[in-house]
Parts: sequence; structure tokens; C-alpha cells
Amino acid sequence: MDNSQASLLLTSAVNNLLNKSDFPASLTIEQCAASLAMSMTSFRRKLTLEETSYKLIQSKFLNELCVNALLTKQSKVDELAIKLGYSERATFERAFRQKFGVTPSQFRELSLVGNAEASHQKLTEIAKNMPPMSSSCRQLLEEKDLGRLDLQRAVEIVNKDAIFSARIMGQASKAIYGKTPKDLKEAISRNLGVNTVANFAIVYAMKDALQDHVEQIVIDQYSAAFLIAPKLFQQIRKSLSSKVKFDIALTEQVLIFALLGVFLLSHKSAYKHKMMLYSLRGMEDLHSLNKHIRESMAISIFSSSSLMLSLWHIDASLIKQLNHLEKVSQLKVKGSEQDELVLFMLSCLYFSAAGHVDFNELEQKAELLNIKDFAEIKAFFFQG
Repeated sequence: MDNSQASLLLTSAVNNLLNKSDFPASLTIEQCAASLAMSMTSFRRKLTLEETSYKLIQSKFLNELCVNALLTKQSKVDELAIKLGYSERATFERAFRQKFGVTPSQFRELSLVGNAEASHQKLTEIAKNMPPMSSSCRQLLEEKDLGRLDLQRAVEIVNKDAIFSARIMGQASKAIYGKTPKDLKEAISRNLGVNTVANFAIVYAMKDALQDHVEQIVIDQYSAAFLIAPKLFQQIRKSLSSKVKFDIALTEQVLIFALLGVFLLSHKSAYKHKMMLYSLRGMEDLHSLNKHIRESMAISIFSSSSLMLSLWHIDASLIKQLNHLEKVSQLKVKGSEQDELVLFMLSCLYFSAAGHVDFNELEQKAELLNIKDFAEIKAFFFQG
């Protein structure tokens, strides 16, 4: 047994019970604890040690059951409705359509367009044919790679690009970045930082390159989420009950770029882009969404991001870290405390970008990760 399996024994046992149940939505925490011959106190405490709860496990299981069952024609919609706790098919279909924007049958048809292998090949082809990055973005990255990107050089490069310069001033002037800067030098030195400006250049370059190929709402909402990532990271660090050591520069890059693959997966030339759009709308849990995409397209959001970044020759250390997170999310390797916090922050950014409104599961997870004042963070970043 490897470390990742050993570290989540109870979570795995609960998932097995849910999987064996004919009516997993009706399986109570009391029944689950009794089936495992554990007291309620011990059951809850041990799940907390695995940084989860029965409600979180059950909710994630039902989310994945719902979508995975629709990926094949083996499960009848009537039977699926009962398993998910609905009294009848019509009630389930109404609830599904309200969340996803299509009926379960329509979603199933969209998911069956092209097989996983063909979808993966198409995404690789799209990524390889992406337009080149802007000259200002390229210059910033080249100077950074050579270790020459200081404040003066960053200001010089950004100043030559009027559009990017205006964007940087706009980001630096927002309330979350502090006092309004008087010029570009102050915007970079005091409000954003040289590395953040280089990262933002990539976001804007990707946004501009894909503007005509991805739905405008996806481009706008996800770009906005990437741009608030550094400040969210800063606030989460301040709110942790205990000191957790991060590689700040690398973690900031991960938070800005890990969800970039949404653009590739939503590309209008991708075989399953319509299914992707409905999935983003309906699936509130990032882990479940990634699992669903892996099964239907043989790729995930994290690996899609890695593919795009590697073709643009972005930092190898970033690609390596994204690949590590992909393994952690699949439980192929044991995640560290830092990994769990990064995955939580990515869930927050996805939740915000997708426009979801029920923060209950994120609030529970924040409590389990000992993040204080999450209600304030949520109100500040995601509900204004």
C-alpha cells in the first residue's frame, strides 16, 4: 500500500460504502459509522484528520456519480435519479437542467461526441497551433530567464506596450492592491511586483490569443480569477492558524496558471467544448470536474494548462509542480499540507470564475484546513 492510500483509509472506506449502497444519497452518517463499527465521535475525528467530513465525501461522491453515469449509456436516467435521492425522474431532470443548462439526456449526448483519445489529440493540435505570445510578454520572460528582470527593465518593457501598460495600471489601481499608484514604476514596485507583472503578461497574452476562439464569458471570468490569485494567496497565508512554508514565487505561478487549461478545453474547435461549457456551469467541485474531464477527454485542467505552458516554453519548475498536483489530485502521491492548501485555493478560484454561489463545501474545507476568517475572504474576493 502506498502512502497516498494509507493516508486516506477512512475516506476510501466511506466511498466504498456509498458505492455499494443502492441509495447512496440516503445513507446517513450514523449508518456509515455503524457499518464501520465506529462511534460517531471517533468517525468524525478520524475524517477530520484526513481533512474531510462525511458530508463532503457524500456530496463529492454524488456529484461524480451523476456525471460519470451520464458518460455512458449503461445507467438509465430513472435509476440514476433514485440513486441521487430524487423521488422521480422529472424532479431530477428539473434540478439538473437548472444547474447545467441542459437535460441529463442532452448532456449525455454531448459527452459521447468523439472518444477520449480523439479529443486529446485534437486538444494537442489546437495547443500546438496557438498564436505566438506578444513581444512584451516574450521580452519579460526572456529577461526573467536570464536573471535580468529587475524593476527598471520591467518598466522599460511594459512602457513600450500601451495596452499592457494600461492593464497593469488598472490592476495596480484596484482596491485589493492598495493605494492608487502615480506611475508605472510605483504600480510595479509597490502594488504588484516584478514577477507578478511577468505572470500577468502571460495571462493577457493567452487571453488575446484565444479571444476569438473561446466564449467571451469564459475568457473574461477566468482571466479575472487568474489576476486575483496573488492577492488571494496573500490573504490565505495571513489567515492560517499555523505557519506554513510556501515557495511564494512558484505557488503564485501555480495559482495563476493551473486553471489556464480551461481556455484550451473550451476552445470552439475542441470536440467536446459544448460539454465543457455545461460542465463548468453545473459542476461546483474542481476535483470532480477534473475527474470527469479525464474520463471523457483523457486530459485534465491541470494537464491542459501544462500542455499550453510547455508549448510557450514557460518555467519547467512550474510544469513540474502542475504535474505533481495532478498526481496528488488523483491520489497517486501523498499531498503535503502546502499541496492541500494550493488545491483549496484553486477550488476557490474555479468556484468564483464559474459563478457558483453555494460556498458551503468550501467553508467546511476551510475550517478543516484551519483557515481563519474565510467568511471575510469569501465576501471580499468572491461576492463583490
